[in-house]
Amino acid sequence: WPLEMQVANALHSSFFGRPLPTTTDESTTTSDTAAAAGIPRPQNERMCMGGHRDPIFGTAFSPDGKYLATASEDSTIRIWHVQSHKLVATLSEGMDTNYECLRVAWLKIRSENDSTNNLQQSGDDADDTDNVGVVEKYLLASGGADGIVRLWSAVQKKNAEAEHNNNKLDWTCVGSLNHFHTEDEERPQIYALQFIQSPSYSNLDLLLTSAHDSIYLWNIVIDVDDDDDAKTSESTEISHEQQNKKFNNKRRFLSLLSIQFSHLEGSKTNQFGGQRNPENELYVFDASYNESSDLLAVALSDGTCRVISLASVDDADNDANDTPLQREQCVLSLPPGYFGDGGGHLTAVNWDKSGSRLATCVASGRVVLWMLQYAGVDGSIFLHPSIVSILDGGAGRPLFGAKYCCGKNEELLLTWGIEGNVSVWDSFSVGEVMLPICTLISNPDYPIFALDVTEKSIAIGGGRDGGFLGVAAYLYDINR
Repeated sequence: WPLEMQVANALHSSFFGRPLPTTTDESTTTSDTAAAAGIPRPQNERMCMGGHRDPIFGTAFSPDGKYLATASEDSTIRIWHVQSHKLVATLSEGMDTNYECLRVAWLKIRSENDSTNNLQQSGDDADDTDNVGVVEKYLLASGGADGIVRLWSAVQKKNAEAEHNNNKLDWTCVGSLNHFHTEDEERPQIYALQFIQSPSYSNLDLLLTSAHDSIYLWNIVIDVDDDDDAKTSESTEISHEQQNKKFNNKRRFLSLLSIQFSHLEGSKTNQFGGQRNPENELYVFDASYNESSDLLAVALSDGTCRVISLASVDDADNDANDTPLQREQCVLSLPPGYFGDGGGHLTAVNWDKSGSRLATCVASGRVVLWMLQYAGVDGSIFLHPSIVSILDGGAGRPLFGAKYCCGKNEELLLTWGIEGNVSVWDSFSVGEVMLPICTLISNPDYPIFALDVTEKSIAIGGGRDGGFLGVAAYLYDINR
């Protein structure tokens, strides 16, 4: 078997305890026939039950894989312990129950010994007795339909009481940012949310957000109340010594850049409005940053994907006072007529780890795989995109995401959507591909809105109105 089939076979065995069937008819199914084909319920499925009352729109594993965060229409965030799949925390402080929570994202921890790390240690202030032995373990961001991004800190006490309580994490909201302005006709929904650690800004932890037709990049810093100088945007670096004088995990958002795509050339070329967008307004539906290439891809409602470099003029000497160039490298798009009546707006975008491959999900149910390579023309270097493959994964119904995963070079691509299927594709496919390698999950009563994957686990979130039992998130262990 080719390498991608070997990796897919191992993943299939994790779910069903048996290898892939050897015949094409048995090994692949369309999304229309997946349920009818009798795909069994995965043997490695574990339910995260007893939490959300309404559909789940966001899922994200903690950087160490110990916890899963889920965001729901019920205006709460739930934290689950992955190994036991038990609920350990509910975050709802300051949440407006009229607006659903849409996205969650964790800060990637650099090193507990790194003085530039945004996670805080206990202070050495003798008067701060309540925080002796307190360590910040995680920082989580959430975004909702109210246009507000919130930061949540999880701290742990290192003492006998903490050990008695199995080192329980205490969660609090430590900062918020409102994208909503009174002159807006409607509240912006936060569809893009991602912590960024750019090689161009090695000393900073940045947060990517979106609202309406714009994306924003924020520098997340400690909120030092007793130092007015540190509150100015001109002085964004706060020393590790100053932070540790007294334990403080409150955060502030300092604006680094914003890009409004409706002002860029060609943004009105191909509008896909439909019943939900009769005015053909331009919206950001997703964004994905890749650390290897320092590129940001933004999926828009006009059917285009804008690829932008975050590199500034002099990468070797960047700090918080440098402004990224906001260089648009290329625009990825297909002719509007190609999509037919299914709609051409992009629902999601995802990079592979190398930053050279990109998957864009289209509302018509297709996934377009792109290859992006730098090429020299007349002494200048440009980012040259090319379509490698089109995957017909949604049978005309929307897909909500795609993610590269599994194997040394991420040989597989997972897709999910309204049909309730998680399908497995060869991520190095060429040409038009009508069928996936296999389908891991098929449940038409559970539309899948979110998926996250690590080397050891896959998590999905979705569902419909939960009723008495609520709505579960699902975990699946991967055997290596």
